[in-house]
Amino acid sequence: MRTQAVIGYVALLVLSLLLHAVKPANTLYYSLLPALMLIFPIIVGHRVKLRFSIRDFMLGIVVSLVILAPYYVIFGKNMKTITVYIFLFQLLSVSFPEEFFFRGFLQDTINRNFRSVLLVSLLFAVAHIPKALFPGDWMSLLTFFPSLVMGWLYMKTNNILPGTIFHLLANLTHQGTRYF
Repeated sequence: MRTQAVIGYVALLVLSLLLHAVKPANTLYYSLLPALMLIFPIIVGHRVKLRFSIRDFMLGIVVSLVILAPYYVIFGKNMKTITVYIFLFQLLSVSFPEEFFFRGFLQDTINRNFRSVLLVSLLFAVAHIPKALFPGDWMSLLTFFPSLVMGWLYMKTNNILPGTIFHLLANLTHQGTRYF
């Protein structure tokens, strides 16, 4: 892994640990995390691969339906809690910045093979440790598994769009579940 990728990941992890430990009252501080995920790859000159393609868009939708529909049927049925605000927040502050950084930057920097998918999925789960430690959301460590899907989508398409769609729909499905 290149030095730039290690520096970016460590900076993200440290910032996340600090924000979750300090719990600033102003939620504006939490926007530093998605900002870092979007800005860091650009600062180091990495060109993240994002293009709108109907084929890639549909792949993201189909994979989401196949994988997430059973989860929703078993645990869900509470999508009434999903508002336009939650949808936009999940898209713009969570799914897109995380896919931009983890798949479009880290995975692309490492390689486009299954070993890189495994490594980045592990790093993705580790990045959720502050959320597990401080607010006590231990379920967030299970992000390793959907990260495998997002990494595979990036590996197959060389585009963060299908992974972003899956990420968004996985987060919304999780938010709409009654048991988690």
